Amino acid sequence: MGVKLLATGSYAPDNTYSIEDMSEIVGEDISDFMEPLGIKQRNMTESEMSSADLAVQAGKRALEKSGLSAKDLDLLILSTDTPDIISPQSSAIVANDLGMRDGATFFDLNGSCTGFVFATETAKNWIEGNSDYETVMVISTYNMTKYADMKRGKFFCVFSDGAGAAIYKKDEEKKGVLSSHFIGNGDQWMTLGIYVGGTRFPATEKRIQGNGEVQPNLTFWKGELMNRNPELWPVIIEKMLDKSDYQLEDIDKFIFTQINKSAIALTCENLGIEMEKTHNVMDKYGYTGNACIIMALNDALEKKEVKEGDLVCLTASGVGYTMATILIRI
Repeated sequence: MGVKLLATGSYAPDNTYSIEDMSEIVGEDISDFMEPLGIKQRNMTESEMSSADLAVQAGKRALEKSGLSAKDLDLLILSTDTPDIISPQSSAIVANDLGMRDGATFFDLNGSCTGFVFATETAKNWIEGNSDYETVMVISTYNMTKYADMKRGKFFCVFSDGAGAAIYKKDEEKKGVLSSHFIGNGDQWMTLGIYVGGTRFPATEKRIQGNGEVQPNLTFWKGELMNRNPELWPVIIEKMLDKSDYQLEDIDKFIFTQINKSAIALTCENLGIEMEKTHNVMDKYGYTGNACIIMALNDALEKKEVKEGDLVCLTASGVGYTMATILIRI
């Protein structure tokens, strides 16, 4: 028995800001900072649009491509670190708005920016391990501009909003989701994150502005993030391939976390592959966190840069820190 990728979809809000627009907002020229990252614009939700709203739009597009209805879904896994509310899970909102049937299952998964790869592995395991679940939708949604602190200047401008969805289905013959590898180390848990509103840093009056809104709380606590990606991405890809029947040269396309194009180029150099074997969308969407991997895969599929039968490696990093890679036969 295998698990195949049936369809994908993505959604980004229409509210788009160029580098010039963002420079004007933060009061400094950010072009030199953004150029190595490969980010040329960002999409921001309006105040009334939530993470669940983004997820619903992406989910609808994936369903339309698949020919399925939301009532055909057995399980929804919502990957996000920008939930609508702390409890209940935001997947309840998405399941309701999509129109999933009574009795179908849903839950949230927070793997920071590795979330989509974690959620794909989880979907695979549920499908293979429980006969009740044949069709699973994974949606990754990111609405970080609601949290990003504009006073942080150029760092604020990296973050963008969007969502991507994938539908996985049990297949008796085709094995689509093939191999994976995951690593983590908690030494960055206080480097970057949303630190107001949980039980460690409750949203007390001291942390609340006079207008009643929670202060911006996406915060660099220890300066720059350590860029482990070019060093460790090749390592985890190698470990994943060791558990598979494939070699590096068998992979048709690589999709990495879409935050730093220069880091991706260095990773390719370390792997000994051409940059042309990657697919990047940070110029189009900005950095959409846990949604960026599936949004990039959907873009590659729509442009036919990835086609049926291709072998695709998805590799992600998230603060905390975590890293994850997975191999999929389209």
